[in-house]
Amino acid sequence: MEKINRQKIKIKNLIGIVDKPVEEDLLFEIVDFLESESRLDGVFKKYEISLKTRCRIKDEIVDDLETLCDLKYIEKGKYSTYTVLKHPWQND
Repeated sequence: MEKINRQKIKIKNLIGIVDKPVEEDLLFEIVDFLESESRLDGVFKKYEISLKTRCRIKDEIVDDLETLCDLKYIEKGKYSTYTVLKHPWQND
């Protein structure tokens, strides 16, 4: 996973106020906490999303993660493990 290019971040994500969250808002929170913990391998577990993020698009976090998988931002690994493949804030 590449680090976040801070020049590509939307203002709403920088200040943390998101009225109507979309999938990219959740993805930003995931990438941001992984980067802040120096986990640049991009691997995270489902329970971490419940604990370390605030954005919810659907009722269940599993549905949000499935949507991110469908959009090819993340991929599901074994059990409840996921990996970030790409994100819109990486350098081109």
